[in-house]
Amino acid sequence: MSDWTKQFFRAPVFTPGGPEALAAAPMEAAAVWRALKLKPGSRILDVACGTGRHAVLLAKRGAFVVGVDKTEAYLKEARAGARGLSNCLFARGDMRRLPFKGEFDAAMNLWTSFGYFDKASDDLKALKGVARALKPGGLFLIDLLDFAWVKKHAQTCRWDRRSDGAYLLQDAVWVEGRDPRIINAWIILRPGKPELRTRFVVRGYDKARLYAALRLAGLVPVKSWHGLGALGRLKSSGRLVVLARKPIR
Repeated sequence: MSDWTKQFFRAPVFTPGGPEALAAAPMEAAAVWRALKLKPGSRILDVACGTGRHAVLLAKRGAFVVGVDKTEAYLKEARAGARGLSNCLFARGDMRRLPFKGEFDAAMNLWTSFGYFDKASDDLKALKGVARALKPGGLFLIDLLDFAWVKKHAQTCRWDRRSDGAYLLQDAVWVEGRDPRIINAWIILRPGKPELRTRFVVRGYDKARLYAALRLAGLVPVKSWHGLGALGRLKSSGRLVVLARKPIR
């Protein structure tokens, strides 16, 4: 994985457990529960799980959840949130090398936690690992930025005020071609502290490209939405949520 990930996936640059993300998590977890047809006792794989905001909520509903992420600081926060839940486990790992085989009823990959590798073949390795981890007939839910929407509607340069009081400047470039990507440079201005500069790169997936990648990995696309929960009823939201199934052979 490119060195940029080591600088980006850390506080205070980026944390998946911020106030806005935590506020949205109950609605998202409820949508995941319905989409994956979960029930108490269902085994679900969450990759990449981040700080575990969805995994913990699903475990509290009675599912057995295993979360995998590469960032140890995020996993430390996830384990703290899951304290007392014997049915919610977290492990550090690379999604390209998932060690599971036929163990899970369902799997999920939420909020564009996918597409960060230098090569598209590594994305395929990750999807194949998910397919291998699922039981026959198991379901997979993936939630990404919709690259087709981003190209038409997203601002290339924008300022945002974050919940921690910092200002974030994002300067994005869309790279077209056979391997489309979004390259986004960040400048973070914090009161009384040095500015932070970093960037992230994510591969661009529209519906057609994601469906093709899922099929190559041995998964069958079933349905798509424009977001989780109520967002899924919108005609467009900038997000692409796809449900896929592992065939029963």
